[in-house]
Amino acid sequence: MSVWSEFQPLKSCVIGTLTPAEKILPHINLVNRYKRYFKEIIRIGIEELNHLENVLKSYDVKTFRSIQHYPDNTGKIINTPPLGIRDLFTIYGDNLFVGNTAFVWNKDVPYSCNHVFDNYSSTYELPHHDIFADQFQTFEPNKMERPLFSTAFVLRCGQDVFISKDMSKDGNDAGRKIFIQWLKSINKNINIHNVDVSGHLDGYIFLVRPGLLMTWLAPSKLPEYFKNWDKVYIDNDTNRVLSHLGQHRHKRYHPVIAQEFYNFLQTNTEETFYNINSLSINENTVLFTGKHKRLFNQLEKHGVDCVSVDLRATTFWDNGLHCVTNELEREGQLEDYATLT
Repeated sequence: MSVWSEFQPLKSCVIGTLTPAEKILPHINLVNRYKRYFKEIIRIGIEELNHLENVLKSYDVKTFRSIQHYPDNTGKIINTPPLGIRDLFTIYGDNLFVGNTAFVWNKDVPYSCNHVFDNYSSTYELPHHDIFADQFQTFEPNKMERPLFSTAFVLRCGQDVFISKDMSKDGNDAGRKIFIQWLKSINKNINIHNVDVSGHLDGYIFLVRPGLLMTWLAPSKLPEYFKNWDKVYIDNDTNRVLSHLGQHRHKRYHPVIAQEFYNFLQTNTEETFYNINSLSINENTVLFTGKHKRLFNQLEKHGVDCVSVDLRATTFWDNGLHCVTNELEREGQLEDYATLT
């Protein structure tokens, strides 16, 4: 089992899960219509994830699901469900790197995929102690005693790996250093590229195949590596500020947000972030969250089959299609794609 890129044929992957509303509601102050809204969001979200699993199986992709082994709440706040599993681990070659988290409300999420980690040559796991339980705004990652790193900062392209320059509150310098050392221990000739963005890299760039990418970044913000690649640019139609993704996860349970999101369920997902946040089946087939006619037309001119998978309720948790999946195996060998473009 190995993964060298974001776009070689997908053979197996993990899909995130949501906690049933009945387990959460006793621990939060939702009544009347807010309670109904929340139950509906969870119900539809679970249905959407199950549908995603069926879509992947239709492409002969073997699927697994994350498992919530931990309590639904800390006694004060709701624990994060094991949905955004892209943040937790990455595979390079047949080697596994398990990242970590900083906060008390998501400290156990990294263990939700342990049951699928059996067939890799080596595993490196960052420590999970020193959990932060204070206000999110006061957290300073580089003052943490332990290394911190989220694997959502990373995009793999064979011989080349791209990493977000600014890790916001999901990583620190020590974690970044260890991750790069891990990559180099696997491939001494690897090329590491810093991308001048803040936060998770899959909110800015999607590698469709060698020589073709999607992005909403200006050309000057892209690494020189992509100079000769064809680029499909996505307008930031909704003016979504990506830095908002780092806000309190548990605040998403607030009844006002639930009410707003219930209304959003009646619309179509066309946000820039969630169109970038897609999943490659192979170099000619990509799964998308919702539909975007102009984007699909552009990609189809490049011979890309665009498949819409509705995840409108799932995005309540600020997770797109790439976020809620994590590949375990892609068919193919280590390639140097710089020589092909």
